[in-house]
Amino acid sequence: MSIPMTLVLSMAAALAVNVCKKYFTSTLSGGISGSVVFNAVSGLTAALILLFWGDFGTPSVYTVCLGVLFGAITALQGIASLSALQCGPMSYTMVISSFSTLISALSGVAFFGETLGWAQIVGMLLMLVSFVFAVKTDAKEKKANAKWLLLCLITFISTGGIGVMQKIHQSSAHREELNAFLVIAFLVSAVLCGIFTLLWKVRERKTDRKNTRAAHPWLPLAIMLVSGVGVAVNNKFNLYLSGVMDSAVFFPIVNGGGLVLATLAALLLFRERLTKRQWMGVAFGIASVIFLCNPFG
Repeated sequence: MSIPMTLVLSMAAALAVNVCKKYFTSTLSGGISGSVVFNAVSGLTAALILLFWGDFGTPSVYTVCLGVLFGAITALQGIASLSALQCGPMSYTMVISSFSTLISALSGVAFFGETLGWAQIVGMLLMLVSFVFAVKTDAKEKKANAKWLLLCLITFISTGGIGVMQKIHQSSAHREELNAFLVIAFLVSAVLCGIFTLLWKVRERKTDRKNTRAAHPWLPLAIMLVSGVGVAVNNKFNLYLSGVMDSAVFFPIVNGGGLVLATLAALLLFRERLTKRQWMGVAFGIASVIFLCNPFG
């Protein structure tokens, strides 16, 4: 398969995952328990696909330990991002999540001897401007806005942590165990979410809380399975592309292009109506991500 086609399929898979998440949280989810179940089923599906889509072999202790930590942070990231999509706009949520590129850039300077270019410094400034536009001044919406922004920040930090751990693993002597690393991570994420779901169900029984149910019980499961397939395809293809494409080309296309696609999906599929202030924030956010990827140096 050619590099352009692989890139298109990877971005399409990422878009499918984001659309599934937004549709689930806005239409089918029963609250936080629904978000956790979504993450568990999606993670398990991705793990099973990757298990049969590459060589698993016998992973080292290093890969197992890092994979377990990776899985725990992946679970946190999945729950936070789904919850953020449930109470906020998809377009802006994806913008803030993509700011995780900043964490990758700073970790490269701190731990891998990389330098911080002028474009990345500009990207940081643009990121701050985007955050300013994200905060609403309407007192009536202040509480809901604060909750959404907190969830976005958790997603931003955990997504950055995921990127750093991928880089740590791929910079080690165990880089060939990448497929096993991903399978372990997604299995751990699914197990942790499953445990959390059981505990939450017990709590719901004690409080007699009722869940919302979809008109078609099979639809939530179908959405979760499609998301899991998208997660597996996106991770597999991105890891391949990161090794055969220049970083100055790959990361701006994946991050900047992905944000544009997510924004279009929010506008066309979910009929999101952002204020002029929010659209300015989205524009600054997309520019920030492109600069943080440093395509000019």
